[in-house]
Amino acid sequence: MSSLKTAALTALLASIPPAVAAAQNAPAPDPQRAFNYHKQSEAMLQEQARVVSAQALAVLAAHPPSASPSPERLLALFALDALLHDTRLDKSPAFLDAMDALAARVAATLDGPAPTVPLRVIRFYNHGFILQTPSVTLAIDLVRGGKNVINGIDEQPFVSEAAMRRVVERCDALLISHPHNDHADLRVAELFAAAGKPVVAPPGLWEASPSHGAAADVKGRPVAPDAARFAAIAPKLIRPRAADATAPADITLNLPLKNRAVAVRAYPGHQGKVPNNVHAITTPEGKTVLHTGDQDGKGDDLAWLLKIHEQQRVDVFLPQCWMSRLPLVTKGVAPALVLPGHENEMGHTIDHRESWWQSVLRVQNLTAPAILTAWGEHVDIP
Repeated sequence: MSSLKTAALTALLASIPPAVAAAQNAPAPDPQRAFNYHKQSEAMLQEQARVVSAQALAVLAAHPPSASPSPERLLALFALDALLHDTRLDKSPAFLDAMDALAARVAATLDGPAPTVPLRVIRFYNHGFILQTPSVTLAIDLVRGGKNVINGIDEQPFVSEAAMRRVVERCDALLISHPHNDHADLRVAELFAAAGKPVVAPPGLWEASPSHGAAADVKGRPVAPDAARFAAIAPKLIRPRAADATAPADITLNLPLKNRAVAVRAYPGHQGKVPNNVHAITTPEGKTVLHTGDQDGKGDDLAWLLKIHEQQRVDVFLPQCWMSRLPLVTKGVAPALVLPGHENEMGHTIDHRESWWQSVLRVQNLTAPAILTAWGEHVDIP
């Protein structure tokens, strides 16, 4: 190997913080192997994905989330976009390893010191978030993912059960916005229920469909492999509102393992005709977070969306990045901070794997400051 190539590899490895390298669970590359992929294009792509991903994470660690991101941070996010839009890497070992490493990073964050601020918002995959406060930890739309998840086809998930279990063990409750598989994962809900932790569910989630003879969501796409699993979890689901509700429903979410209670308001939203709870979650520390699920921001729902600021204060707004009329809805919510989500949902074709570079453009005209986060990152809210 030439001295130039050796120096380049040494510089690359030195740029990756030990914590990031450990989270990636990746051994140091063999210098003799790292540059020799003649007639091994697949192996080269796998190694390239690992190297670029690790470098992007290193840059993101050096340039943390900000409402005024540095050029270095933006380039790292765009590099991740490029990797995640290369369909040759879908479900590849490099990608699956990265997803387990994501869960490991989130679990490590939850294992660390409790936040000294009232609220920490941790980004998981897709539109999944975890709200961590000094007293409680709440998960929203947590899924293990899957290449065919949009079609409801059962398959090997992106995140292994062991990796997801580490995250679930550190959370106190799960809230699910609507009955689509990229937001509602029966496998994850079962882990919460088995541990005696509350699961807040929208109307129609995993209910039996006579036309399919098994558990199915409200659009008829099977999301539970059999009716027995739905029957087992159904009594444990908390459903704040009915499918035809036109007014928000308020519940007190009791967390028996923490002896705490959380106020939850479920606004009667929709994605098309599918009921979609827009959850306003007020923590014991008094911070309110509004998560949209896939509320589409149009139709009859727009009237109440534009008046949310008249009903309650919102400290953090978590909309899906592709929401129709996002600037208008943000004005109606009037949050102190916007943290968009749903970038790069890997069940979609690349034209609907919304990019971080697209989000950069979409948040430019919002009436509140916005911070873009990559999977596994967190923002502390004072």
